[in-house]
Amino acid sequence: MIKKILTDTTKERKIKVGAGQTTSFLWDGENVFSTPSMIAEMEETCRLLLKEEFLQEEDWDSVGTLVNIRHLKATPVGTEVKLKARVIDVKDRRVTFEVDAVDKIEKIGEGLHERTVINVPEFRERFNKKLKKLETS
Repeated sequence: MIKKILTDTTKERKIKVGAGQTTSFLWDGENVFSTPSMIAEMEETCRLLLKEEFLQEEDWDSVGTLVNIRHLKATPVGTEVKLKARVIDVKDRRVTFEVDAVDKIEKIGEGLHERTVINVPEFRERFNKKLKKLETS
């Protein structure tokens, strides 16, 4: 059983931008927090909100289904970033979040993210069926 997911529930977490989360094409070495890495951290913040507050049973989790994110400002490696997620809509198993990321100076990203609540064993079963079909086609 999972708890009813409530709008306006929030989660904040802090990360330190690490090597491997940055671009390297602008100049030599690790430098700027990459957009895909920022989005991944926003997604994980939303996932953790659901797991910690509503999906505490092991068989339940969520997967990302939509991202609409703007990367606003550059952030260097080693910088602490605060991520925030807020549930703004719940329709059946689809949960929409407002997300943002802020470094010590300014907002660096914002947008919307949607996740779908899944039963992990059922999801795995459907995935394995698809995998078998792909292997035989």
